[in-house]
Amino acid sequence: CRTAFARLVCRAAFARLMSTLHSNPTKPSTLVDGLVLLGEAGKLCPGMLLGPYRLVRLLGEGGMGVVWLADQLEPFMRQVAIKLSTQDVSGGLAQAYFEVERQALAQLVHPYIAQIYDAGQLPEIVGQKSATYFAMEFVDGDTLDAYIRRRKLSLADCAELIAKICQGAEYAHQRGLIHRDLKPTNVLIAELAGTPIPKIIDFGIAIGVQSAQSAALGSAGTRAYMAPEQIERGPGGIDLRADVYALGGMLVEALCLSLGISPEAIHRTGFLSLLSHATSNPDKQRPGSIGEAAGVQENAAAQENTRALLTRLPTSLRAIALKAMAHQRDQRYDSAAALAEDLRRWLARKPVLARRGGRLYAITCFVNRYRLASALGVLTLLALVGGLITASYGLQQAKLAQALAETRREQSDALVNYMLGDFAAKLSQVGKLDLIDDVAKQALAYLTQANDTDARSAIQRAAALRTIGDLQTQRGKWTEARSTFLSSEQALDFAEAAEPGTSELLFERAQVAYWIGYCDYTERKLDAAKAHWLRYLNFAQRLQPLTVAQGTGLFETASALNNLGTASFASGDLKAAAGYFDQSIAIKNTLLTKNKSDADLASSIARSLSWQAKTQEASGDLRGAMSSYLNQLALCERYSAAFPSVVRWRYETAVAQQWVGVLKLQMGDLPSAKKQLVAAERELFKLHQLEPSQSTWQDALANTRSTLAWAHLFSADAAAAEQQILGARKVFEMPSNISVMPANWRRGAATAWFRAARIVEAKSQHESAALKMRSIAGFKELLEIDPNDRKSLISLATALAAEATPDTTELRRVQSRLVSLSVSQPDASALDALMRTHIVLREFPEAQTIQSKLNVMGYHHPDYEAFLVQHPGAMP
Repeated sequence: CRTAFARLVCRAAFARLMSTLHSNPTKPSTLVDGLVLLGEAGKLCPGMLLGPYRLVRLLGEGGMGVVWLADQLEPFMRQVAIKLSTQDVSGGLAQAYFEVERQALAQLVHPYIAQIYDAGQLPEIVGQKSATYFAMEFVDGDTLDAYIRRRKLSLADCAELIAKICQGAEYAHQRGLIHRDLKPTNVLIAELAGTPIPKIIDFGIAIGVQSAQSAALGSAGTRAYMAPEQIERGPGGIDLRADVYALGGMLVEALCLSLGISPEAIHRTGFLSLLSHATSNPDKQRPGSIGEAAGVQENAAAQENTRALLTRLPTSLRAIALKAMAHQRDQRYDSAAALAEDLRRWLARKPVLARRGGRLYAITCFVNRYRLASALGVLTLLALVGGLITASYGLQQAKLAQALAETRREQSDALVNYMLGDFAAKLSQVGKLDLIDDVAKQALAYLTQANDTDARSAIQRAAALRTIGDLQTQRGKWTEARSTFLSSEQALDFAEAAEPGTSELLFERAQVAYWIGYCDYTERKLDAAKAHWLRYLNFAQRLQPLTVAQGTGLFETASALNNLGTASFASGDLKAAAGYFDQSIAIKNTLLTKNKSDADLASSIARSLSWQAKTQEASGDLRGAMSSYLNQLALCERYSAAFPSVVRWRYETAVAQQWVGVLKLQMGDLPSAKKQLVAAERELFKLHQLEPSQSTWQDALANTRSTLAWAHLFSADAAAAEQQILGARKVFEMPSNISVMPANWRRGAATAWFRAARIVEAKSQHESAALKMRSIAGFKELLEIDPNDRKSLISLATALAAEATPDTTELRRVQSRLVSLSVSQPDASALDALMRTHIVLREFPEAQTIQSKLNVMGYHHPDYEAFLVQHPGAMP
């Protein structure tokens, strides 16, 4: 079922992608519009500007093109590597290879493959033909061989590094690409916190799997790393195992470099033959390979010295290298993933598949992994050694079979998650979600018709359906999503009947219950949402005793409590909401105490603290809310310092600073409010420059600027206020049609217009009046969509009360609605707006009652104080 589904998904995605590429050929990009020559006419030189890129230095050149290091100047600054086709690469096969490399890299998003950023066509300039280019990630590091020599890596470090490179190659293979030129100089090694991160580069001669079957395709690559079938092309062409051969060559070279054998000797001695003899497994090699000398062999003494060094290699590693570089492709590993898996088995001291060591070999590996326990076992259970050997072998074989099945299942699940998750996210950035919609539609049709044979297959199908439902919620297709989640639940019913009470079943049931409740929550069906989230809580609690070591059930319990808190908050049951949030935070803090490095758990706690603060704020407990917000900020700052490269923590810290600043503003602490808001604005602006298309960051930046402008206004800094409010409006007004944006975006924009009206009031009464009208109209439109939108209702009441000649009829109607909403959530902002309506309508006793409540809360917002000053005699 999984294999058929994976083929179906790949086939649909590949067909649509090829159609898109043929119908939308690469268009000239940013380099075309801003081409400026600073050097000699017709020649590329340092300092030349190519659109937003400034050339720094030449990194390398070859038959397909030249590569320059460049500084990208906009929309954000970073260093990139720009590859341009050379003048003689203007057509034919070479140009096709260059285009293939661009299209190949555009499909590959993997931590071990250099990422492409931009591409296009340069115009013809004096002395130079039109050139194709692409800009990609610049990896500031050594080539693989240079890094091994410089760092003097151990054999284990080399094996781990090659295993990572295999992961990158396997990722390309799964997407139908054969690199054909894998070698140490085409792998650059960067370092992150001291950990080597390989980056595969130069897909210049990469071909598709289908093209590789053509015997007419010319031979290409670096001869020392080319498989026999790659040099002497036969009618069968080549396949993914040509890259496996090259990876084996890289492994051999890395291991030899670790032993101190020079690269020259590696390519001169014919050491693979020596390695074969040293392993007692001679393998006939072809002339010209990395395993055979390309010229005259070294003398007998040199060969003997090399053989002596090679005997220092562990037998299992030699076997892995020989299997990867077998002359016959059928004798090699069938994939780069299989080679990586065997290397990791060696690293974990497990039996490698390349050796046929039998039972004694399996026992030896077991003893090496558990030396002390094995020694004790031999001493105490010597009489049962024969039985232990047999049991150990059977256990090992079972583990191998289980590991293989688990690997295949994980690969299938990873494909589904990629196609409907990461791939969908990438396509959304370029407006191609219609492609993933088709994939999801075909996958959904297949999954809903599939027949479950056992509990495990039913749970896997349910998980895949849940993934599709998640995608449908992202697209706003709530009805379709609900139907998909219900289909997932039906599959789980089958699984429960076949095998009830398993941890996998309970976990998946909890997830589906959450998603169905989420659909109800977004449609404001709060009672229905609570009912589903109570089921979510029940499944999570039943999961707890089955996942004590992992803590999965406990975390899901905390998440369910948090969701019940949000539903209670939305329905106005603040007491119940506070109880749920307190329980959720307590459980998560217990889990974090056991694993302080769990950044995802810490992020979840930060969000729960924010909800706790909002509940306290809605209850009128401003001091309690401030304490919760400060706890959230302290947590975010701690993990932001611990994980400086994780952008999420920078964003969450800035948002926490924003909330603290807003609440300090309400409590009248203007200097502290400005300090927090300025810090939040600076960080959010940096994030916005890093990823200008990230709408969540844009929204947070615009709202922070709007609030900061408000704070500057009340501290008599008119110039700073005007600058910040213009920055906020610039972000909010970017969409060509703001009516299609989410409600929170439109509400933020209407608020910014109202504040802008107040800020420019002294300079232009006409502009101020126009902005007020625009703001009021925006709040009214939001209330027509959702009459229970309390934030828009509060803002509308505040805006109407600020009018020079307010419409009293409309103001009374808004006041009546605000009174009913304030009963369930008597927060300070709602009472502030309600008090203003009473004063404008000259209902002074009611206003005085509300003022007393605000005084008890400690509410001293500068605008509230200013309103009282503008209405002398209204209050005692």
